[in-house]
Amino acid sequence: MNTLKRRLLYYGLGFGMGLIFVFFFFNNRGCSWLPENRIKDLLKQKIIFVSEQNITVLDKLNIDKSEIKGYIENAEVHFSKSVKNTNPRIYHLEGSTAKNENFVSQVIIYDGAFVCEFVPNKFNSETTKPAEEGLGVPVVIPKQKNYFYSDTSKYTICKRNALGILEDSTLMTKFLASGRVDLKESRLKLKPKPEHRLTIQGENGKKIGFKASFYKEKARIFLFEYDGNDCD
Repeated sequence: MNTLKRRLLYYGLGFGMGLIFVFFFFNNRGCSWLPENRIKDLLKQKIIFVSEQNITVLDKLNIDKSEIKGYIENAEVHFSKSVKNTNPRIYHLEGSTAKNENFVSQVIIYDGAFVCEFVPNKFNSETTKPAEEGLGVPVVIPKQKNYFYSDTSKYTICKRNALGILEDSTLMTKFLASGRVDLKESRLKLKPKPEHRLTIQGENGKKIGFKASFYKEKARIFLFEYDGNDCD
């Protein structure tokens, strides 16, 4: 019995020292089960956008859009200052950027959506309101291969091809260059699955719209907006 107790004691000490090592050496980043890292892992699956009016806030603070990804990865999530039991949830972040030592923001996450909103320089999650008009400018886009993919129906593929987009990879390239989230026409609280309306610039400069939902951690496109009747 004494031998068993001694083994359990050694096991407990080793386990505790291992936890301390992970916390201090990896700065929590090695613990995917921690609440903060679970939120950050969730954000890695989503397109993060800033509303057009808040782009000017970033400009005034001398924060480049390319800094947002690193800021979110390193910022601290303050759960006590967040709104967690609603749809959308709003998480309070505090961290630093190249020219701002103390930068506070909110991240708005909709249940089942593949987009979320980054609200810069907002200090209270309870008074933060999601943007519902205008366009969202993507600032962080997941790196998963084929993040955008068209459903397999002939109708959807026909409309995509008619718009001059022969491959889904081409769609992502165009979205990286000119993509926007249409906040007014998206239904981000829709159950069971939110609907997203996104836009890109076509070859002739004309805006192309398409709708998608979140499926298996990717954006499944179920509608391309094409006025021709050759796909009917």
